[in-house]
Amino acid sequence: MSGSIDKFTSMSPGTDLGASAWHRVTQDDVDAFGRLTRDEDPFHTDPEWAQQSSPFGTTISFGFFTMAMLTYFAHQVLEKHGIVSDDDTQMLNFGFNRVRMPEPVPVGSEIRGRFVFSGMRERPAGGIEITLTTSVEIRGNDRPALVAEWLFVAVPTDGT
Repeated sequence: MSGSIDKFTSMSPGTDLGASAWHRVTQDDVDAFGRLTRDEDPFHTDPEWAQQSSPFGTTISFGFFTMAMLTYFAHQVLEKHGIVSDDDTQMLNFGFNRVRMPEPVPVGSEIRGRFVFSGMRERPAGGIEITLTTSVEIRGNDRPALVAEWLFVAVPTDGT
């Protein structure tokens, strides 16, 4: 396939690909996500309500917002290794084998993604399936906001 896939074939399972830059989760981010997904739960979107009624004392990020940030974080980390979609190969999100969100992300926190190459296999239907073990860390917290086994499929493009 392409140079991007060749980079994976030279890795051993367990290779730590590294972490992204820190990203501060803002109330504006969370509010926009709530509007977009039509889920404006006060746990996430009403700081006054959350301060008085939430066990966290503040608004928290949507779990799916945290999960959606994986793409942003992955681009940063994979590009450092030269792993990108290109004219020959397209990297497609194939889903998750497992996702857990053990710790809430308070608005104002900083989060980042960490990625470990877990393995790859040729798919009978074509392409190469790549598995990354991912986590979203919260600065200053020992527990992650999210842990997941994330799957991609790299497929050749037809050049059009």
